[in-house]
Amino acid sequence: MANTPTNILYFAGPVNLQFAVTLTNPTDMPVTLRRLDLRTLGGSSLFLRAAGTPFHVEVKPHANTTVTMSAWGNSRGGMLAEDEPIQLQATAYFDSPKGPFVRLFNTVVSPR
Repeated sequence: MANTPTNILYFAGPVNLQFAVTLTNPTDMPVTLRRLDLRTLGGSSLFLRAAGTPFHVEVKPHANTTVTMSAWGNSRGGMLAEDEPIQLQATAYFDSPKGPFVRLFNTVVSPR
């Protein structure tokens, strides 16, 4: 999570979160991120339901690019919630000279 106060999950209810995602292109051709969907997996202090954001970000061959997205989630709240790790699943939709493709990945983030 990026640009987020450390105690944002302490209070129960809706929260606006920002995520910084680094895209790595190991290929010899440019790729363009068209959409990024995030959702939480399992039980945690935060529930995020398939928050999707459209993009038009080109990643040059053998390069990295970082994008930031905002998403609304629902915090369970409480003292334990603000330290609990959050498991995210992301679906990234790309275009390339050889056609569109999709990448899935899971990661665990800490609210602090």
